[in-house]
Amino acid sequence: MLNIGYFHSRVELNQWKSKSSDHDLPYFCPVKKFFPIAYVLLIVLGMIWGSSFILIKRGLVAFSPVQVGALRLFIAGIVLLPVFLSWYGKANKRNFGWFMLSGLLGNGLPAILFAVAQTHLSSSVTGALNSLTPMFALLVGVLVYKIPFDRSKLLGVLVGLAGALALILLGHHSRPAGDLGYSMFVIIAALLYGINVNLIKEKFSESKPMVIAAFPIVFMAIPSFLFLVFSNFFTEALFEPQALQSLGAISLLAVFGTALSLVAFNHLIQLTNAVFASLTTYIIPIVALMWGIWDGEVLTIYQIGGMGLILLGVLLVRKKGKA
Repeated sequence: MLNIGYFHSRVELNQWKSKSSDHDLPYFCPVKKFFPIAYVLLIVLGMIWGSSFILIKRGLVAFSPVQVGALRLFIAGIVLLPVFLSWYGKANKRNFGWFMLSGLLGNGLPAILFAVAQTHLSSSVTGALNSLTPMFALLVGVLVYKIPFDRSKLLGVLVGLAGALALILLGHHSRPAGDLGYSMFVIIAALLYGINVNLIKEKFSESKPMVIAAFPIVFMAIPSFLFLVFSNFFTEALFEPQALQSLGAISLLAVFGTALSLVAFNHLIQLTNAVFASLTTYIIPIVALMWGIWDGEVLTIYQIGGMGLILLGVLLVRKKGKA
């Protein structure tokens, strides 16, 4: 799922530093032309992450929200374990604490928050709210790292938040309070993603992309496995009706939507730059909406308008402008 990382390879970071001031955000630079494989990766990643929400929905058929999140992290950790072991001896041990924090903010807590939210929210609405991540990344950068904040970006944040409110409050009028409560889980997850983006940029600028992808996930896989054991997942939940279907959905989510997609995303950043790679933000809600319609989810015209406002807000946030 969407942990949109605006971090760089070491070469790209040094190139950016040589041309820009210390306060510039690299994901506001212009998009350049790249090789066709980059566009293929961009579309594939957007489709994979946009499909994450329908897979979470399928996982919730047999498992609890916390079990869904824990299982996702455990399986992803197994997939990335070879990478972890191969880089363990070369990694900077002083960063291990930061890797654990990054895993918690960017993977552990959001995996559970999204699953809890989707016990009441549609996958299409959840996917659209997830697109608030770049706005939170900007706000954290402004508040913590004193990133310049011009009028265009302020307008983008306000438009995006208006879109989020439209999604939440102008949906099913019979239960707006319930939608608001569970929507907050998605908004908090997007905020955690935004914090993690800045943490990665601040602490791991000299780390290899494969290390950034694997280490936080593997560290989160350990407590996830312990939770699954003590929650009787392997002795009871796996034998529930439809457990095999839910296990298959979460396995697909973990392998493709978490483990392999992070590796592919880091490779895409190396091929291009962070701003190009983060264009997945625009693809994810469209794919999530298509899955929602296919699954029979009902959206109001106001909610579709809210999705449009969120995407417009993201576009304004990325726009270079004068303060």
